[in-house]
Amino acid sequence: MSRFLLALPLAALAWGGGPAVLAAAGEQQVRQRFEGMDRNNDGVITRDEWRGSERSFQMHDWNGDGRLSGDEVRVGGQRTPEQADHAANRYERNLNWTQSSFNALDHNRDRRITRNEWHFDSETFNRVDVNDDNALSAQEFLQANDDDGRDDLFDDLDANNDGRVGRDEWHASAAAFNRLDRNRDGILSRFEVVGGSEDTGDRWDQFNSLDYDHNGSIARNEWHWSLGSFDQRDSNRDGVLSRREYEGIYGDPIDRAGSTARTVQVDSQQRWTDAGIDVRRGEVITFSSSGEIQMSDNAGDTASPAGSRQGRRAPDAPILNQLAGALLARIGDFSPIFVGDRTTITAPVSGRLYLGVNDDHLPDNRGSFTVTVGFQSRRTF
Repeated sequence: MSRFLLALPLAALAWGGGPAVLAAAGEQQVRQRFEGMDRNNDGVITRDEWRGSERSFQMHDWNGDGRLSGDEVRVGGQRTPEQADHAANRYERNLNWTQSSFNALDHNRDRRITRNEWHFDSETFNRVDVNDDNALSAQEFLQANDDDGRDDLFDDLDANNDGRVGRDEWHASAAAFNRLDRNRDGILSRFEVVGGSEDTGDRWDQFNSLDYDHNGSIARNEWHWSLGSFDQRDSNRDGVLSRREYEGIYGDPIDRAGSTARTVQVDSQQRWTDAGIDVRRGEVITFSSSGEIQMSDNAGDTASPAGSRQGRRAPDAPILNQLAGALLARIGDFSPIFVGDRTTITAPVSGRLYLGVNDDHLPDNRGSFTVTVGFQSRRTF
């Protein structure tokens, strides 16, 4: 809490400000986001002051200036359309939480957004769907007066990778934390925040989701970012985006002339390891995996890339219906994909490739997998 705010009540009485000034001070306290992070009380939160992951900090740093200030730290603050623009490797989920954005997503104009009208990750939908009726009302979508942390994924909040989010890792309001904490144990589990993941990531395609009328192209009224970014991608200037134009925003994934494979050490204590590769939807990614990890102090609790040698599962792992410790992939911010000992997967979306292990509590893990990632072919459209 700011020293200025602590001192303000006495100053207000001395100046004759009385209850009105005290009320204003109280409102200022209530409206401030990320309470307690601004250690030097200068109204700015630097990366050093931020409690959380790098990706989480970048998500809140709307203008990309390396610090959080102004509307970025004000409850109810909104990005400008430019700050909320479509940027595949940074803010794929990014939205302006405004009435106009709600109207654009409400394709059938029934004043609710159902899952087939939602074009982003399921975790955010679940977070915003307060009454769990599988639809977003305008009130749930806008929610300007309560910071519910909808811009942070569970994995970004779980800074110590223990599969749980405590109050010291939570960046939003206490009311939102309490709402998500359904068993009232003071801890948010993955299931409470994300829900049960059944490895659906490889069956999701954002282009088809955006193409709401399913005519094979994205029209301006189906595009949920700025018209400038639409025009930039509309290379033939016909007023619609083909899949080739849409996918073209990612550029060439890697320099094929330089290397056809890359070896990545997947640390079992790190939720996601950046593979350093941008892939396109439809590209066949090949894996050659080796190594063994220890998942607890129990000597027999080990896993290969295929998963637990004991056949056990982790109750709060990213993918519930697969073996604990198995190799996972994630592309951008989309749902994790089970890799295990498979040698190939087809990229369901375009974006940055990350690798991890299917475990809930990572701090007691030991060891790593060695994974060589290559490319078998590229799908054309």
